Amino acid sequence: MSNSEPGLSNEIHPHLLYREDAGQARFATWRVNEGHEALAMFTTSEAAAKYGADLAESAAWTGYEPPRDKLIEILAACRVAGILYAALDPIDGNAKTLFDIPHVLAAARRLD
Repeated sequence: MSNSEPGLSNEIHPHLLYREDAGQARFATWRVNEGHEALAMFTTSEAAAKYGADLAESAAWTGYEPPRDKLIEILAACRVAGILYAALDPIDGNAKTLFDIPHVLAAARRLD
């Protein structure tokens, strides 16, 4: 799939933070005001690093910019784990955008 296909030019290429926890990747999350947990995504590696500096055990977190197929896998795993939202740039208590993971996954399936 090339980036010249219609509809793909608006896709973001987020940066994530993860750490190893019991042999598995654990991705950084953000708590939405309503109490829901959201996957934390960032527009730049600098924004991810800023968020990571405020996390417990900040040195254990690593930045990662997943390719599209891996991002879809991560979002699907979040959904299975009960995380239904992804927050873009959740810095200083506010996120730029809140994505509904089930809707994102449905849209991704339509593009495949």
